[in-house]
Amino acid sequence: MKLANKFTLWFIGIILLITPISMLNTFNGIRKRIDNSEIERLKTVNDEVSKQLSEGVAPDKYTQGRPIVITPLDTPIPEEKVNVLKQCYDAQNTDDECRITVTSYYAINNHFYKVSSYNYVTQSRQIFNGMLQTAIIKILITSLIVLATVRLVSKKILSPFNQTLRNIQQFSIRKKQPLILTATNTIEFKELNQFLKRMTDKAINEYGLVKEFSENASHELQTPLAILRSKLELLTETTIQSNQALLIVDMQNAIEKLSRINHSLLLLTKLENQEFEVTHEIDFSQHVRELLSVYEDRISIKGITIDPQIEGSVYLKMNAALADMLYDNLLSNAIRHNINNGNIFLTVNSAGISISNTGPAPFCPTEELFQRFKKSNQCNNSIGLGLSIVKRICELNNFNISYVYQNGLHTLKVIFPETALTKTTTMMAGKTSTSKLLQ
Repeated sequence: MKLANKFTLWFIGIILLITPISMLNTFNGIRKRIDNSEIERLKTVNDEVSKQLSEGVAPDKYTQGRPIVITPLDTPIPEEKVNVLKQCYDAQNTDDECRITVTSYYAINNHFYKVSSYNYVTQSRQIFNGMLQTAIIKILITSLIVLATVRLVSKKILSPFNQTLRNIQQFSIRKKQPLILTATNTIEFKELNQFLKRMTDKAINEYGLVKEFSENASHELQTPLAILRSKLELLTETTIQSNQALLIVDMQNAIEKLSRINHSLLLLTKLENQEFEVTHEIDFSQHVRELLSVYEDRISIKGITIDPQIEGSVYLKMNAALADMLYDNLLSNAIRHNINNGNIFLTVNSAGISISNTGPAPFCPTEELFQRFKKSNQCNNSIGLGLSIVKRICELNNFNISYVYQNGLHTLKVIFPETALTKTTTMMAGKTSTSKLLQ
């Protein structure tokens, strides 16, 4: 939920809470003022009648059309010289009025009198209904004003913050360009911008240092590896004993593995730096067919049966080298981690790639196998970087990749977005009704 919407809900909530409370408080005050005002008026009427009696003047018999009752008393006047009685009718029988009767007691010329007068006042329910209607209209008008003004005001006040968010979303540490933020006179936003500026500048500087170190280290390793490889080849040409030959083979295998790791790390660095252009249209189906023929020997050595279903032509917008790397890693991974005499099921069409193999069950959750140096088993031929490279290639091309192990099958799926497919693919897909089997 947006910040402006939260502010709006809070304001409306406060209005809904405060308005009924203030309405009840006002209602009680108005009701008391009306009753007290009428009581005081009737007291004054009674006092005026008693004054007329004391002066021997004929007293008034009505007040506002209501009769005034004067009753001589044979007993002394009570201690309470004024009594007030309020009578309200039931809601079903009422004419929406309450009767207030004020009775006053007087001692005039050694005689005692009781003077009563009454009048009708508007019943509370009428006042309450009137106030309730007013309160509802007030709430509606206030809510509409809040909805309109909060959005306008927040849009202006939060403009620097929203601009900062847009700049952060567009910021990429790989571009090595400093974060540029819009100036603001709001203290909180100014402090936020200063913090982000310091943090991103530091991150760019440290990223550059790490990148430079990794690139230099990888390149510097190439030379000693090449020297070691050539020296071992020379050593194999000399007269050596069988146990020495085994040691040399182990050293060569270790050097080859170290060379592959170095090559893969260099490749990942290039992928991270987005050094591959994605502007070419390639026939991905043709790439897959060509690589399948390359891997025929490895497949036959392990006795693996492969079932390829490759659509006629799937054209993608991506770098050709990355397409080769993507499929090469997927296929080599399926061969390397498969069992002898196992199976590989391969499907390539305009929807994507699906490749399954019958390798042993993984030792860890399959989603963790996309991490660097994470292996599903203890295969010595694996360096644990193949799926990391696959995932990074998919991210660069906005492909969706998933890996599941189910019913004894490792299945990797790469889904192509529609934006990656070219018009040529669409036309070819419309003409191709069934997949082709290569074998």
